[in-house]
Order: sequence, then structure tokens, then C-alpha cells
Amino acid sequence: MTELRSDARRNLERVLDAAQHAFGASGPDASIDEIAHLAGVGHGTVFRRFPTKDDLMYAVIERHVAQMCAIADDALASPDPGEAFFDFVWQIAELNMSTPGLHRCVVHCGNKPGAAELEKLADRVVSRAQRAGAVRRDVKAEDVRLLVRGALTNAPAGQWRRHLAVVLDGLRA
Repeated sequence: MTELRSDARRNLERVLDAAQHAFGASGPDASIDEIAHLAGVGHGTVFRRFPTKDDLMYAVIERHVAQMCAIADDALASPDPGEAFFDFVWQIAELNMSTPGLHRCVVHCGNKPGAAELEKLADRVVSRAQRAGAVRRDVKAEDVRLLVRGALTNAPAGQWRRHLAVVLDGLRA
């Protein structure tokens, strides 16, 4: 793979930052015009790197999942598995709730690049917290995912934090 020139690398980061902002706010309805404008580049710059809007959306989702994997890695490196689990869930929730349109992008694209890796890391975070006696042993990692997703997506506007706190209290050992 050819190394990008420094200006091309900067433009790529600006496009990805702008796209993450636009898709995070508007989902798949965000336009390339809006993204190019936010990035301060022309359409050609966007389309040279991402031939379709779906290609750009996929790259943004991949980047978002990488951010969540980094949060999981930090949790796995923490000396306190219980505290790390609860911090992990809160950080993932904050990240996802700050970009609600990305969920619609995931649905639009049909899959989430890196999802399998993220699930494995999250499973390890949950198992570690259970072994430390911080999280109930009778729940599976998939239960945690479903309960947290439900708290985030089904809570009335502005109340997701309260709902998530209730769910997390119910998971404590």
C-alpha cells in the first residue's frame, strides 16, 4: 500500500472527522456535499478516496468500532476488572449516544466492520468482571449487550443515563 502524502493524509482525516460528525447526526441521510463542506475540501477529494457514500459510511463505522475496541482494550488492561467493566459500558454508551445516526448507518450498510473483534473483547471484559465478583455470574455477555442496547434505545429522550444506571445496578453481583 502506498503511503499518503502529508496533505492527503490530513485531508483524509478531515473527511473522516466530518463524515463521522455528519453521519453521527443525520445517519445515512448526510450528504457528500455537507461532508465535503465540513471537511473544507472539494467533492473530488471525497470521491477520490471513497467512490460511493456507502464506502465512506463503511469507513466511518469501521473507525467507530475501532474506538470502541480501544475502550475495551483499556478495560482489559485495568487492574480492577469490576470498575473496568462499568467504566467500559458507560464509555461505550457515551460514545454511541453522542453519534445516534451511526446506528442507522450500521443498519443501512447491513453489517458492522470489526463487530466480531469488538464482541470478543467485550465478552472478555464481562468474564473478567464476573471472575472478580463484580458482575452477576448468571448473565451472559450477550445478555449484557441486549440489556444495555435496550436501555439506550428505548429510554425516553434524555433519560438513557438513568435507564442505563438501573440496568448496571441489576448486573452487580
